[in-house]
Amino acid sequence: MRKWIGKPSPKSKHVGTGWFGELNKSWVDETYRYAVMSRTIQTEWGTVEHVCMRNLDNTDIPWAEKQLIKNELFGTDRTAIEVFPTDAELVDEANMYHIWVLPKGFVLPFTLKEGVIA
Repeated sequence: MRKWIGKPSPKSKHVGTGWFGELNKSWVDETYRYAVMSRTIQTEWGTVEHVCMRNLDNTDIPWAEKQLIKNELFGTDRTAIEVFPTDAELVDEANMYHIWVLPKGFVLPFTLKEGVIA
């Protein structure tokens, strides 16, 4: 498990509206390869962490690496989803990936594991 270093909130440097202005946590890994930021939002499903991540090479992040980042920062017992929005909701202004880490114990009504559905 790699070490993560907490950084000042992006809010301290950014004044504005929208989700970026709401980010309240920030980390970099010990090698400074990945930067991760999050904000806590209240939803009808409970408290969700909106997490955005990028690597410092500004390239693709493989799925297994996103899974590892989720596990290291938010726990192996939490489900996260990555969303591919409609074109009308698409925001593609930075090479950044977004996942939503669901509340502890939250079970999706579908899964990849055969025979397991809540």
